[in-house]
This record gives sequence, C-alpha cells and structure tokens, in this order.
Amino acid sequence: MKIKVVIAGGTGFVGQGIIQLLSPEKFEIHSLSRHDYVSRPTDKTIYHVVDLANSSELHNIIADADWVIDAVGILLPKPIKGVTYRNSSYEPAKYLIDQLIKQTNANFLFVSANSGPFFMKPYLNAKRAVEKLMNQSLSGRAYIVYPGIIYDKSRLSSFIPGILLSHLVKVPYFKKLRPISRQSFSLEIQRILNGQHSHLEEKI
Repeated sequence: MKIKVVIAGGTGFVGQGIIQLLSPEKFEIHSLSRHDYVSRPTDKTIYHVVDLANSSELHNIIADADWVIDAVGILLPKPIKGVTYRNSSYEPAKYLIDQLIKQTNANFLFVSANSGPFFMKPYLNAKRAVEKLMNQSLSGRAYIVYPGIIYDKSRLSSFIPGILLSHLVKVPYFKKLRPISRQSFSLEIQRILNGQHSHLEEKI
C-alpha cells in the first residue's frame, strides 16, 4: 500500500519542492491550500482547497493519513493585509494538531527553523510555539526539521542569498543560518518519510 502524505501548504515554494521529489508510485500525495492550483500534467498529487479551520473538511482528508506535513508559514508579516505570524504560522499548525489529537495515528512533521538574524525573532518565536504545542500534544508522533534559508533557482530572492550564505558556513554565525537547497531539503524530508533519520532533525 502507498504511504499517504498530506502536505499543508503543498502549493507553496517548500511544499512544491517536496512534492516534486516524492514518487507517486510509493506515496499517495495530497496538498492542502487556500486557493485553487493548476498542477503540471505529470503531477499526480491530489489538490484540495481547504480552510484548515473547518474541522470536518480537514478530518475527511487526514483521517487515514500516514504523515501530515506542515509547510505553511510566512517569512515576514504584512500588517496592512492582516497577515501575522499567529494567523499564518501558529494557528494553521494548531488546527492540524487538534485534528491529529482527536482522530488519527498519523505522524506530524513540522518545518521549523534553525536560527535567524535578530530581526527574525518574532518568526522564530512562532516556530518555537508550534514546537512546544506539538511536543506536548503528539508525544511519539511529532517530528521537527530545522532548516535555514531554503533556496532554489526558481526563486531568485532565495537563491542568491542562499548561495552566498552557503560559502560562509564555516563561520559559526553563518553556519547557524543553515542554508540548504530546496532539492536537498526535500531529500531529507523523503528520508524521514521512509523511516530514516535526517540531520535536519537536530538543531545546530
């Protein structure tokens, strides 16, 4: 039987990187997002437009999942548009965790962050709040990865800083920023889904 993987934020930059690397022959992949998404013809992912706050809708999708991955989140808030770390990072994770507590044996994999510059403290605080909640609520089923900047050529705003930082990782401060290519990151996620350990599960 295939491993059922549900990715919240599957249409985003990180989520799409994971999806592109998972074999549809081994994994039954479901993506959760707030908006419609036009997939590639070769993409066998099942895309759902879901409000994570709608518990009954969410229940039907994740009830028999083996893994639920939280790849939702924002790097920077947009106060004018009402986009905050709480409503765009913490609350989506809480909706997922609340469902997993009640009804499934699925493992929960959260994409957190290793470190960041001082002005990213609110971002890191939101990540740590989710970590605390999931460790308290999903004992034995909680998995966390701690990447830094995830970069790829498809997004120059991440690619250029990522490449620059990757040449500075021998310096202790920059090592903690932990730059990683989207492909390498996705390979590490695949390792975890296959029951293997990833170095990203350890903070540095």
